[in-house]
Amino acid sequence: MPEKAYRADLHIHSVLSPCANREMIPHCIILEALGKNLDMIAITDHNACENVRISMSLGEQFGLWVIPAMEVETREEIHFLTFFPTPDYLFSFYDFLQKYFIWVPIDENIWGEEWIVDESGQIIDKKNYLLAYPLSLTVDELYDTVKNWSGVIIPSHVDHKAYSILQVLGFIPPNLDFPVLEISPSMSAEKARCQLPLEKFRLVRFSDAHTLSQIGSVQTVFFMKDRTWSEFEKAIYGRDGRDVCLVNAESNE
Repeated sequence: MPEKAYRADLHIHSVLSPCANREMIPHCIILEALGKNLDMIAITDHNACENVRISMSLGEQFGLWVIPAMEVETREEIHFLTFFPTPDYLFSFYDFLQKYFIWVPIDENIWGEEWIVDESGQIIDKKNYLLAYPLSLTVDELYDTVKNWSGVIIPSHVDHKAYSILQVLGFIPPNLDFPVLEISPSMSAEKARCQLPLEKFRLVRFSDAHTLSQIGSVQTVFFMKDRTWSEFEKAIYGRDGRDVCLVNAESNE
């Protein structure tokens, strides 16, 4: 197995997600991640990615790898983490998804605001429609689209009672080759395998952070030679001796 172990939290929401705390601006996220000894993160806002480039730029300045990513909600109301080799792939994918958006005006008194910010955290734009809303494409369509854009797709928090593929469908479709499934921060791998039909699946666990304190509260270690997309793919699929391992923030399980 490659000797380098990289600590990752690949499910973090910025202020572009209406449900995220207003402290979740990119430079604060980066500093918090570094303070938690993370080596790689992903900003996974709901059906949007405008804060990713800024986060990647800041991460590069401080030696933190920020993987281009987004959390997408399908027509069935299931959440998926999607990851891409470059921001250009991510934004091309995002542009393609526009035709599947259902444009619901956002009530900021209920949902909060959806901010696009610069490196200093200043608001440069806001969304006027609700991002945390299902798109009109199906699970199968999203899977195929992510694959067509050279991405990786992972079902989010499969143990949740809402927005989970297991809760909504009751099973993992056998025609969809997910490399891993994400479990929520409160769920151990042992408990997940006892309570859910996960015997055949490899697992990851990320924080799904909506506040700074949640970042890195749980982590997944990626065993790779270096922090590159090709190594990430090998680890997430368990190829060529690369792998992933669930850990707590303080110690290994």
